[in-house]
Amino acid sequence: MFFVTALFSPFFLSFSAIAEEISAKQTLERMVQAVNSLNYEIAFVQTSPTNMDSFRYRHIKRDNKTYAQLVTLDGEQQEIIQRDNLVSYFQLGSRAFTLNSGSIVDALPSVVRSNFDKLAQHYEFIVLGKNRVAGRFVDTIRIVPKDDFRYQYVVFVDEENGLLLRSDMLDREGKLLDQFRVVTLYIDDRLKGLTDYLNKVSTPPLLNEAQNNVDSLSWKAGWLPYGFERVRYSQDLFDGEMIDSALFTDGLFTFTLYVTEAESQQPHQDQTWKQGEYTLYSEVIGDKEITFIGQLPIATAKRIVQEVKFSNN
Repeated sequence: MFFVTALFSPFFLSFSAIAEEISAKQTLERMVQAVNSLNYEIAFVQTSPTNMDSFRYRHIKRDNKTYAQLVTLDGEQQEIIQRDNLVSYFQLGSRAFTLNSGSIVDALPSVVRSNFDKLAQHYEFIVLGKNRVAGRFVDTIRIVPKDDFRYQYVVFVDEENGLLLRSDMLDREGKLLDQFRVVTLYIDDRLKGLTDYLNKVSTPPLLNEAQNNVDSLSWKAGWLPYGFERVRYSQDLFDGEMIDSALFTDGLFTFTLYVTEAESQQPHQDQTWKQGEYTLYSEVIGDKEITFIGQLPIATAKRIVQEVKFSNN
């Protein structure tokens, strides 16, 4: 009997681990669906080691269109309004503008927009059990990378409605880099009445983000952590200097590379800056200055920068 139990124990342990990961993934997928389909209002705080901001976010589905509003609750008033595929930005003292976008990405964690089928190739999903956030019971899931090149998430999903009530972005040692935490939650179809107000707000000029896009760049990333891919690149003229930029993402974390002509050609000249989830790493290589800004550890940023390849190399 002992031999039979010992023989099949690894099988049952393996099956249990697979079942747990499937359960965790289903919870995460339910979260994405709830965030994008329910009519709700949340007040939340976004906290980093050096800063804390508070916001109110409203999300409405009406007539097969998506409406949303994000406003600051502290300091200078700022408002972002989504009317289906148009997102408009309003801020005192600044010119209002509109972007083509299917969602408001500012202040909201990227985990609510993730494709977990795709992320499963590079992350593990681990059930941590039950907890409470804002007086509500939640399912707690840890999203852990399968390598050492990126950060991790812990998410707290309302077990009743599937909404994200809290997310912690952590480094590999478990240090908090950024936290999203809901304070109050309100779900009601009567929020659809807000769309009458949102539709009356004048639409600021639409920015043409494609106007500076180019067919190709003279450089490329020679190494990226698995799963990262380039999603946009462009050239911009700033103070008479041409700046190449390229945006990369793995569906959970993002970073941008900037390439300019170097003021000097001193080899191995670098600058490093870290604040919360964001890393800035800059190094002069040959006659180019390459700068990384994004949500990855310093060691990863340094390797990405140092392995940029130019077409004439």
